[in-house]
Amino acid sequence: MKNKILQTIMAIFLMIILSLSIMTVTLLFSRAVADVNLLNTYFADKLLILMNFLPIFLFMVFAYLIFNRLWASFSLTSLLFITLSIINKLKLSYRDDPFTFIDLKLFGESLTMAKKYDVGLSKEIIIMILLFIGIAIALKFLCNYKINSSKMRVVLLAIFIIGTTIISKEFYFNPKVYAQVGDKSNINIWIKTQQFQVRGFVYPFIYSSLDAVEQKPEGYNKAEAVTAFNSIDPMDIREEEKVNIIAIMLEAYNDFSKFPGVDLNIDIYKNFHDIQKESIHGNLVTNIFAGDTIKTERGFLTGFHNQPKYYKQTNSFVWYLKEQGYRTEAMHPITGQFYNRQNANEYLGFDYFEHMDNRYKDISPDYLRDEDFFKYIIEGYEKNKGKSPYFNFSVTYQNHGPYSEEANTDKEYLKKKDKYDEKLYNIINNYFTGINKTDKALKDLVDYFRKEEEPTIIILFGDHNPWLGKENSGYTMMDINLDLSTVEGFENYYETPYLIWGNNSAKEVLQKDFQGRGNDISPNFLMAELFQYLDWEGNEYMQEIVKLKENIDVVHQLFFKENGEYKKELSEENKKLWEDFKNKEYYYSHDFKK
Repeated sequence: MKNKILQTIMAIFLMIILSLSIMTVTLLFSRAVADVNLLNTYFADKLLILMNFLPIFLFMVFAYLIFNRLWASFSLTSLLFITLSIINKLKLSYRDDPFTFIDLKLFGESLTMAKKYDVGLSKEIIIMILLFIGIAIALKFLCNYKINSSKMRVVLLAIFIIGTTIISKEFYFNPKVYAQVGDKSNINIWIKTQQFQVRGFVYPFIYSSLDAVEQKPEGYNKAEAVTAFNSIDPMDIREEEKVNIIAIMLEAYNDFSKFPGVDLNIDIYKNFHDIQKESIHGNLVTNIFAGDTIKTERGFLTGFHNQPKYYKQTNSFVWYLKEQGYRTEAMHPITGQFYNRQNANEYLGFDYFEHMDNRYKDISPDYLRDEDFFKYIIEGYEKNKGKSPYFNFSVTYQNHGPYSEEANTDKEYLKKKDKYDEKLYNIINNYFTGINKTDKALKDLVDYFRKEEEPTIIILFGDHNPWLGKENSGYTMMDINLDLSTVEGFENYYETPYLIWGNNSAKEVLQKDFQGRGNDISPNFLMAELFQYLDWEGNEYMQEIVKLKENIDVVHQLFFKENGEYKKELSEENKKLWEDFKNKEYYYSHDFKK
């Protein structure tokens, strides 16, 4: 009896020590680059350590009760948590974005994208993995304690499950507890990535599962939203004004010529600037950097700032155009599985979605470059010509990162400076190589529609800034300010260009010259920018979003733009407007039906 008690105490002690060792690894991998100062803040916060330790320890106990082998429970626990933390470290390195619970839904896509990056494990990580394997082998031969009673294991499992459920509900998903942990003195508290990192990895990863669940806005009042929408008369587009609309979201596209520290040998934006002069143009203030393309994309298509999950038919501007008699088509030159576009685009109202899997796989082994892809946009327009107004929304893939550290061209698009790191220079110069090709493809596309008799509008915009080296080192090298505590750094980090161009037939039909400076706006306001310029009133939701846009046209976790000025906090009047709009937005995205 005495031996069994000692063995039990020893087993529990070992599981605590082993769980702490796994936790320490996850804390080391909570940043792209190991940060001793950050690690010290972790261990100075007892509650933070507990919240990161407990899930690992409880999982190890659970696995032990299942397998009745300490080496097996340790192996499974370390495999799970260390693998997740390594993925987190790599994702932070290449995307400046932590690994969150919702990323598990994109597991297959993540594996495909990982092939594009140099994700080889470092020598230190390999040594650490071998060390943990060694510990597992030692446990197998040196620690054979088992629970002999099956009934006892079942009872302990039941107690474990009940206790874990209570702990999770009361603590792990409690926003007050989450707000309490983590040293926030050296971070920008408005940046979600930094909020995540100061709390370690395991705890914020578990807490992030809340984002995978549909959340109604605080104080959601469906009756108020119904009343508001019932008071609005939806308006059709006048028959004679139903012009073709070609919208193209350009992958990782930004105009780097605007930055003082960027000296170009070759004008890789010549055609873009020429088109820009003939267009309404401004900047999108996106909510993303180097990834999460879908947020900009669906913000444009729906007008939603807070995105639903797109698992069923969902209201959008695409549905509105379809109701107005438009043929609606989407195109993407790589697999349609990314972001579940093959299903979500149907839910958004597209008649047809053309992508690598159903069209281009026999044409190109990987993806279509812009010069080829734009020809298929023209082909889609040609097939519909003379039948109905046409709406095409296309997302490019050329210029997607990562960009090679090797010199892939002998042309120096970026002027070399003595201080430049060779590998970073190659990353940037290779990126500019693709931008130069895109520039030529844009000219060919616009020149085609310039000659067309059917009135056509082209909308071009970038989804986010490109990844240019770990921890934004390429931007630092070019002296681009990315200090997110300043408005300048915020704009540099999040802005991409947009333009709205119309051919001569469109100008004549709509009585507009399509020239001038547009507003700097969030992506969910871009379609409203078009409608306002064309004097199209749109449906109930469009009228609501235009009303909001007149006062607040940038909505971001860092800043709002209120009446043309960036602010951390809205005025009381506009705060009420924003809260009312969120209520209507949720109703329209989830409950509104004609």
